[in-house]
Amino acid sequence: MMRARISTLVLAVGVGLVVATTVAAQVRTREKIDFAITGEITAVNSAEKTLTLESTNDKGLVYSVNDSTTLMSGGAKVTFGDLRRGMNVVANGHDDGQTRLITYLKVTKAP
Repeated sequence: MMRARISTLVLAVGVGLVVATTVAAQVRTREKIDFAITGEITAVNSAEKTLTLESTNDKGLVYSVNDSTTLMSGGAKVTFGDLRRGMNVVANGHDDGQTRLITYLKVTKAP
């Protein structure tokens, strides 16, 4: 009877260690942070598909654009090649800690 209790206790401790190790081993993923910005395009890099935007709070942050980004001017879609320095824009997207990806951009005023 004493052996059964010791065996049960050893088994319970072993299971507890396995569960604790599994829980501790879970990888944390960084969440994307949404952003919204209103500002002026100060630079366009066509090779890297990036825009540098300057707003009231941010001076010269670089934002990426990809093929899924919606680019608008007025009520019409535009291409990345249509964007110019000096345009005022509103944009929103995601910041994953390494890249600020614009998902939607609308030109509000051309230079």
